[in-house]
Amino acid sequence: MGLKSTSGIVLKTFSYGDTSKIIRCYTRDFGKISLIAKGVKTSKNLQIGYLEPINCISIDLYYNSKRQLQIFSKAEFDHPFLSIKNSIKKLIYSFAVVELIDKTVSGEESHLQLFNLTKDILSAINDNRGKINIIFWFFQLKLLNLLGFKPNLSNCSNCQNSLITANFFSGELFCDKCSTIPQIKLNKNSLNMLKSINKIKIENMSKLNIHSIERKEIGEFLKQYYSYHIDGLREIKSLRVMESILNKY
Repeated sequence: MGLKSTSGIVLKTFSYGDTSKIIRCYTRDFGKISLIAKGVKTSKNLQIGYLEPINCISIDLYYNSKRQLQIFSKAEFDHPFLSIKNSIKKLIYSFAVVELIDKTVSGEESHLQLFNLTKDILSAINDNRGKINIIFWFFQLKLLNLLGFKPNLSNCSNCQNSLITANFFSGELFCDKCSTIPQIKLNKNSLNMLKSINKIKIENMSKLNIHSIERKEIGEFLKQYYSYHIDGLREIKSLRVMESILNKY
């Protein structure tokens, strides 16, 4: 068991006894791991500030692939994301990002593309690079692509005709002729917005705008799509909180 260094995004923390914490972290080199930070809650230990959810940090740890719990040594900020911590809206969306990663990723397997996507999305939220709900939808769609559940936004799942509007039912999208009882209906603008988000580069998201009707349709579609395709993902707590504040923004 040797000392290793990596970058990581803190997903969740738990108290362990009176002085220590368990840190669940999505790392660049080891995938999702749990670490024990011994004595980090003592008054003289300054490391605890790095070990909060959403933080992107450089970590030194004692890593052993045969252990379920790795040993934390020290950390420092890669990206402090100060703007996120000063905005309740940014904070809730960012919690939704790390919660989705925590709920959909399992095992100690490195996935550099997914790690970079997560870090880039948190940076985009922090730096105001577009409408925050569009940034989050971008993340949801890219995550689905990487997990192997990419939605077909172009063709009816039954007749294969091109979709102008779409009806979501039983995990797929159908045209009006092939679906008479949709769970969710996407109008033309909503469907085109999803296609645009799926194709656009993250640095160009500020060019996209959304209306309230499409915002509701797209948000509900992605919520139901995840619920259908990802086992155990019936609800994301952060999303429920987010829904309660949408009307305020």
